[in-house]
Amino acid sequence: MTDEMVKGLGERIPASLPNVLRDHGLLVNTAVGLYGWGAELETVYSGLTKALSGEVADKEPVELHFPPVLPRAVFERSEYVASFPHLFGAIHAFQGDECAHENLEQSVVKGEDWGGHTRLTDFVLAPAVCYSVYPLFGGTALDGNRTVDASGFCFRHEPSTEPGRLVSFRLREFVRIGSPAEASTWFEDWHGRASAFVRRLGLTVKVEAASDPFFGTSGQVMADNQREEGMKAEVVVPIGDHSVAVASVNYHRDHFGRIFDIRSADGEPAHSACVGFGLERLALALVAAHGPRLAEWPDGVRELLWSGRTTW
Repeated sequence: MTDEMVKGLGERIPASLPNVLRDHGLLVNTAVGLYGWGAELETVYSGLTKALSGEVADKEPVELHFPPVLPRAVFERSEYVASFPHLFGAIHAFQGDECAHENLEQSVVKGEDWGGHTRLTDFVLAPAVCYSVYPLFGGTALDGNRTVDASGFCFRHEPSTEPGRLVSFRLREFVRIGSPAEASTWFEDWHGRASAFVRRLGLTVKVEAASDPFFGTSGQVMADNQREEGMKAEVVVPIGDHSVAVASVNYHRDHFGRIFDIRSADGEPAHSACVGFGLERLALALVAAHGPRLAEWPDGVRELLWSGRTTW
């Protein structure tokens, strides 16, 4: 990237961040809501990963990393399809003979809908990282509380040109499973901790009561109830002309404890809460706020992300 390109990028970032990033190679446009990325953004992702590890280190969590694929049996048990049928993605594969293959190939060549030539596999694309966590404790009675630091790629079928709203993205989640009191305390604590972390990145922050994008008319009732009961909050920052949630704090009550048969020490279904950080959204917000030249970011931000690094 030349100095002229960097200068132009810095001037144009607030108005049209995604287009500018694509124009200058920080993002590679592959489809609506789907991008590749360059070395600069990968450096930001690495810094965020390190900094977030420091945020949860005092809880001594179990650190786990998951693939972007979830067993279909887990997905079906999670009740995700009851609330979000418009967001999930299932994995299909060809499983036919030579005759079926010929029909598949002809449909592809003709530009026809060839989905009927494939069959559902035993896997779906993971809609959230924590869905891989709860089954690990299924069928057990916990003798205390459990904390998991989980990361992985996720998929949600909501393609958009809005900055940061991607169909495939990296999510970092800190999950707490245990008694109602412990899960509730975790939820309340991370209201402040999540927003404080984002402020330390030099970003303008708002914390807002929120709801999940439940499906249909009944889903609106569920969303209203979730908001009224204060079970979800989002940390919102500006990315260009849009306000985007870069982190969310969620209290599930006994939902996952009940469906995965996780019991707390008293034998009742365990409660859970989690806080999730979207790495791509945080990275885009950082570039929008501080520009594309990482060496020129505020000292406090660079120290938080890359303490000890002297060259770029």
